[in-house]
Amino acid sequence: MAQRSQAQIIEIFHLLFLRVLVAGDADWCTLKGGANLRYFFGSPRYSNDVDLDFHGKASWTVAKRVGALLDGGTQMALLARQAKIELAEVSATKQTDTTLRWKIGLRVTGHDELIRTKVEFSGRDDQSDDVAFAPIPNDVVKPYGLLSPTVRHYLPTAATNQKITALATRRETKARDVFDLDLLLRQRHADGSGLTGLDPTRAAVAAERALSIPFASFVSEVAPFIEADLAALYDASQWDMMCVAVAGDLEILAAGTPPNGGTT
Repeated sequence: MAQRSQAQIIEIFHLLFLRVLVAGDADWCTLKGGANLRYFFGSPRYSNDVDLDFHGKASWTVAKRVGALLDGGTQMALLARQAKIELAEVSATKQTDTTLRWKIGLRVTGHDELIRTKVEFSGRDDQSDDVAFAPIPNDVVKPYGLLSPTVRHYLPTAATNQKITALATRRETKARDVFDLDLLLRQRHADGSGLTGLDPTRAAVAAERALSIPFASFVSEVAPFIEADLAALYDASQWDMMCVAVAGDLEILAAGTPPNGGTT
């Protein structure tokens, strides 16, 4: 068997983490971000972190639950060892009423350095109800020989609005937000669906920022998390065209008319 890439090892850990996290109780957290897009929207981009919203629980109870789950003697650690992954480092780096974050170092035979990932939970009040429960598709878990966890996750409108917000409000722009929005907006063109609850001002800011991200950011931030044959298809001109296309759709959304002719 070929050696797993770092991105694949991180994905195995994320899938095992979600399986244990939601076992018997899946309605208190909602999967979002890159992992949601990869599992439920067919994104080719592996996610370096796993991000969830929590609700209906105090932050300290979530911190206690997740901290215990990541402890070396738990079922999570046992499942990881079965997958030949060791949780070598776990540190709670941010613990507030609205944000809980753990940095994790994974040790795997054949990789000289620890493989880094993060688990983050957000408890902010602006969470969308555009959600559904679904098993993570078999084509994601089957290559790893894993069982598929059923998770609560955000649906297209919420996922798109979250990515627009991320692009518009991050301190530093991220190429992955443009890459992800390209996927989401193209899917909306294909199925004719519209967006609801969009902030036009935020869409306008996101459009402007999409045009500011250089190809070098794609090379460092996105290319390592997609398959090499796909990454090879991108050059500076291809990246620039993607940025322009995403910015154009966002500008139309900002003007109040979705690019597919739907309603905001």
